[in-house]
Amino acid sequence: MNEKALMVGIFGARGTGKNVYAVQLLKRLKPSRLVIWDHKHDPSMSNFGNTFTDLKEAILAMKAERFHVRYMPDHSREVQKQFDYFCRAAFAAGNLTLMIDELPEVTKANRAPAAWRQCVNVGRLYRGPDGKERTLTIMGLGQRPSECDKSFMNNLDILHTGRIASVNDAKTLADLLALDYRKVMALPDLHWLERRQGQAEPSSGVLSFGGNATMPVQKTEDLQNNLQNNLQKEAPKRGRKKVS
Repeated sequence: MNEKALMVGIFGARGTGKNVYAVQLLKRLKPSRLVIWDHKHDPSMSNFGNTFTDLKEAILAMKAERFHVRYMPDHSREVQKQFDYFCRAAFAAGNLTLMIDELPEVTKANRAPAAWRQCVNVGRLYRGPDGKERTLTIMGLGQRPSECDKSFMNNLDILHTGRIASVNDAKTLADLLALDYRKVMALPDLHWLERRQGQAEPSSGVLSFGGNATMPVQKTEDLQNNLQNNLQKEAPKRGRKKVS
């Protein structure tokens, strides 16, 4: 990702391993400049650099040559305003990996906050006030993709998902993955689907703990059998055709 700024969407219901996958991916990529919006104060993110609960201190830390900044927003204050300042600071610093956990909590399908929208729409390659080129690699995580802003969802280079519980959310992802939405809902625990820009069909795999995220991997017969079995279990018993 240091060679090309990418946009990565990581989704899944609670317990499907999206944060584990994100952590493995960060360990694999080893960005020298990293900022994390840790919305739910996730302990699994505690090993990624310095943790800040003061936004001003977090922004000051982004002025260093190398930094790993994890900011835990203050939920007793206006979170949206904190998110706006956080995104502005990340954009100003540039040449970094920006990870937003629980993205639907700070964006909506029909409303992308201005500073976040700038990161998404312009961050792939832009010039700062000093005239130097900057880039942003962006990772967004969430349980409800249908509630994420369209600017982010429609510009993904990599879409990774575990099982999704809601029909509306599954349909949102199925459209981008180019498959039946019921396959997204029928994924067993820790199984995932992933589609990269330019891929005709998604790849798939099973999350393993203690390893590095691998991308992409090829489909496996075992995974396809599991998906088919789950779909057959969920199919109505009133003579409706089962999904192939």
